[in-house]
Amino acid sequence: MWCGRERLGLLRVGDDVLVLHATRRPGEIRVPTQLLPPPAEVCHVEIAGALALWAP
Repeated sequence: MWCGRERLGLLRVGDDVLVLHATRRPGEIRVPTQLLPPPAEVCHVEIAGALALWAP
């Protein structure tokens, strides 16, 4: 929700439409490592099964 906030953005024309590129403030940018899923253990049987599905 953008009510009560000031936002800086770039407005441009692209393919017959107006495009708004909203900028982010430093406090809104997350570190990518915070988005990683937790580590999981995978046995060799599961890896072999996954590779068998992937191979042509």
